Amino acid sequence: MSSDHITTNEGEEPTVTCSELLEQIEDEEEELDRERALYGNCDVDTCTYSQGYVRRQALFTCTTCRNNEQLSGICAACAYHCHANHDVNELYTKRFFRCDCGNTKLNDQPCKLYPNKDSENILNKYDDNFRGIYCTCKRPYPDKESTTSDDEMIQCIICEDWFHSQHLGVPLPMEENESNQMDMICQACVMKHPFLAHYDETQGAITPLTENNTSASNNASCILSSNKENNEFHTIFLRDGWRRRLCRCEQCSKLYDEMNLTPVFDDADSIQEYEKQALAKSENLDGDKILADSLENLGHVQKLEVLRGINEFKKTLGDFLRDKANGDGVLTAQDVTTFFSGLQEKRQERQRTMFMPPDNCKF
Repeated sequence: MSSDHITTNEGEEPTVTCSELLEQIEDEEEELDRERALYGNCDVDTCTYSQGYVRRQALFTCTTCRNNEQLSGICAACAYHCHANHDVNELYTKRFFRCDCGNTKLNDQPCKLYPNKDSENILNKYDDNFRGIYCTCKRPYPDKESTTSDDEMIQCIICEDWFHSQHLGVPLPMEENESNQMDMICQACVMKHPFLAHYDETQGAITPLTENNTSASNNASCILSSNKENNEFHTIFLRDGWRRRLCRCEQCSKLYDEMNLTPVFDDADSIQEYEKQALAKSENLDGDKILADSLENLGHVQKLEVLRGINEFKKTLGDFLRDKANGDGVLTAQDVTTFFSGLQEKRQERQRTMFMPPDNCKF
């Protein structure tokens, strides 16, 4: 039995170890980072309709407002303002999509943010994800009827459908957490675009062009011409930087255009680039900025008192956790109550003994 795990008999006070507490905090931070990466680019007060068919954005579908089973997608702002308290499903991100909120695909649900919209976005593309089903198994996510705890899904970068790892038809190329850093192309997309099979890194790497090969490849011969015909079409994984290793000869570039893959093969299309921009943008909404905005309208003395209280809380909490970690490492409900009671007593004592000048005092 691990030393970090504490068991109690029935009726005893529940306990938690410091390591368990820190693990919970880390899990919450990871979830926050995921949400920042997904929604950092979103303006929750502005519908994206005016931007046209957005290259990549977070999308949702509202089953409450679905009109006769017509498929539709809405932006984050409309999900928040126009479809609050509705049955809304998250679709992660989709490329080249225009918000459907307020058009004929939704039942008499006008858009509160951008009311003057076309009746239909004719260039939008919809797949089974908009019905709430995913993968080759055509099951919902999360699947309440699933008999396995392994419910993780991986998105194909071509069709943008999501697949259970056990339904890919091939084993993950390495440790699961590392495979999440790679891009995946599903078997159906490889069969639809057979040339992609040549880039299967599990079958040996293709000799890459230079990192900046777009201009250099104008007069280059096709790097696929020397490869043997590959008739094995299965799911493939691509390592970071694979777009820069694609052949950019005239023939292949024309093929990409004909198959509508040119935007997909642009570095700017990568989900990693989207998340990078989202995280950078979300940093403008970090805790320090929110605190600064909150303090802006306070008087000088009040600001100092608030900041002092925050710093005192951080120091006291740090000392408290270190003391527990150096002792038995166990936190009980009574420990937490005692900690906050001690903070309150210190605050009251300081208020009794410290002179607080008025806000208009100049010093």
